[in-house]
Amino acid sequence: MKSKTKNKKSRKKAVLIILSVILCLIIIALSVIGIINSKYEYDPIGVSNTLSQGETGVLNINYNGADGMPETEQITYSKLETVTLPTLTKKGYHFAGWRVNWLHVGNEIKLNSKTANARAQFEKDYTAISSPCAVYTNEFEYKELSSGKYESINLEATDMFVDGGYKVKVYSKENFEGEEIAVYYSGMFSGFIGSMEIIPVESNATEIKSLTDDVKLSFLEKYAPRIWWDKDEEFFSSTIENADKNMEKALTPYGYAYYIKELDSPEYMNEYLHGDLENSKAYAFAVEKEFKYLDLSYFVFTPYNKAKVVAGIQFGNHIGDWEHLTVRLMKENEGNKTYYRPVLVDYSAHSFRNYVSWDEIETVDETHPVAYTAQGSHGMWKDGGSHVYVDAKIIKLTDECSEGTAWDLWQKDQMETYSYDALSNTGKGIGTSKWNSVFDLNYCDENGAITRWGNTGWRPQIQIYPRLQSGPGGPQQKDCITNYYVMNNKNIY
Repeated sequence: MKSKTKNKKSRKKAVLIILSVILCLIIIALSVIGIINSKYEYDPIGVSNTLSQGETGVLNINYNGADGMPETEQITYSKLETVTLPTLTKKGYHFAGWRVNWLHVGNEIKLNSKTANARAQFEKDYTAISSPCAVYTNEFEYKELSSGKYESINLEATDMFVDGGYKVKVYSKENFEGEEIAVYYSGMFSGFIGSMEIIPVESNATEIKSLTDDVKLSFLEKYAPRIWWDKDEEFFSSTIENADKNMEKALTPYGYAYYIKELDSPEYMNEYLHGDLENSKAYAFAVEKEFKYLDLSYFVFTPYNKAKVVAGIQFGNHIGDWEHLTVRLMKENEGNKTYYRPVLVDYSAHSFRNYVSWDEIETVDETHPVAYTAQGSHGMWKDGGSHVYVDAKIIKLTDECSEGTAWDLWQKDQMETYSYDALSNTGKGIGTSKWNSVFDLNYCDENGAITRWGNTGWRPQIQIYPRLQSGPGGPQQKDCITNYYVMNNKNIY
């Protein structure tokens, strides 16, 4: 008996030793990578693909199955030559515009790199659906459902349409058992549905006579959020004018971008990068969508996004940071009267969205949604605390949020306010604000749009994750602004 106990203890001890050795090796490997990466040099402007005078470039066009068009085409162009791309049709889809390299652009663009790639973007056409919810089982087949409880669905869904005035609870098993997932917006679910419940969103409506610029301005003010900066925040918001004063402008292969010239290492800091909350502005856009939505998007610019540090390795720091939240209002007609009421809030965090039903958020005075911006990285969340957004076992990235400093955007002079047309991709100032050309799409015009708000990222020699990621694009590169049919960044091909 003693011998068996002794053997058990020996095996346990051996396993612990092996695990300790593995852990030590991982720590040593990460440390070595960190040392190598810290000495890596990079090009802060990224102009290696810019065309020389008289040189020609190539544009690879993917029509993505558009009706009456070839699958692909290739054309050549000269430096800064204007190229017009067509408006396309595709059965069962809306045409959502073009992306050239990684930029959402209008149909007419100026190109500046040796090789460019254009891809037509399409979104599913939901206009034929008259019910609160439709479950797609393949590309063009779906089952429409009205509000209520469905204890036995048993469908493998590839997509889901959810009307803005409803929320859906999906269960992996029949009779509302198994895993529960909440769905608040179209196209955000894929998987097996055992049972489900479709619930109307309740909120207070505002009557209007017509959707004028003055009404849009009043809505932007009425639903402007309170943003809580974390109690330990060091890098606050600033203005686009401050960015212009403190950063250089350079013509990259993709258009004009801002960058910091003397960026010696990813740890580089100066006063500008810490922001200026006292004199800061948010940038608010009122955008009409489809046939019954008005999206109010509030963008915040911060000069620096602080990295997460895991085992001495930095994950995701970059110069410049744009985050936002969007309040979706739904239009309703009763008799001869028109109303708009809030139904959804979209909190942006990093490269993904957090959709939350209006009746599930915290508000101030019943109309102002509350947002918590994460320490350093500025991702938007509906509540405070810890939010894990990458969980890769060894590496776990977490946003920390708390009630530090409150920023109430509805207070005087806290916002620049705009009306934006998502069909023509043009905007104008409303109220006392003037439209700023940095939010246009003419990226190769020296006095026009800015394609990137920070230095080009670089990839280490031993790559786990880019130490310094590229600066972000501006509001006009987000689908909540530019896409008439959707508010998220998901494109369906």
